[in-house]
Amino acid sequence: MPGRRTAAAAAAVALAAAVLLAGCTPDAKENAADTPHEARDALVKTIHDTAARLAVAGWNEDSAPDVARCDAAEPSVAYGYGYGAPSGTEHLADAEKVAAYWKTLGMTVRVVTEPDPVVFGTGGPVKALSFSTAPGDYYIDGTSLCVLGDVGTLTDEQVVG
Repeated sequence: MPGRRTAAAAAAVALAAAVLLAGCTPDAKENAADTPHEARDALVKTIHDTAARLAVAGWNEDSAPDVARCDAAEPSVAYGYGYGAPSGTEHLADAEKVAAYWKTLGMTVRVVTEPDPVVFGTGGPVKALSFSTAPGDYYIDGTSLCVLGDVGTLTDEQVVG
């Protein structure tokens, strides 16, 4: 990841983590028919497709998507994923591009412009996303939909590869 995370990027990560840790049981709003792999892939694809809409080079992932339990009462999982690049020069315009794209995906979107533009989105193909334009780097991160799955099996799968 180029540079280091700024306060705005850290806040975006904290928001995504809070959404993941708050718990999410598969329900009518989330597709319980999706497999964990489909939920993970939808998250990664949405983030990569978002980045591709920006005239910024050098995108890098923090790490592979991380799996976590999302409901203690059911065997359910969600993935978290982050993707960053050196900052662009049109922060507000880029935030507006991201917001417009996420709306086409059926997401509910909110844009905060101060001190630096940040876009927050929920719904659509993922649970939640954020896009930070803080000085030093752009950062997109989020959590997948919560789906039925066993975190232990999926963690082992990640480790073994």
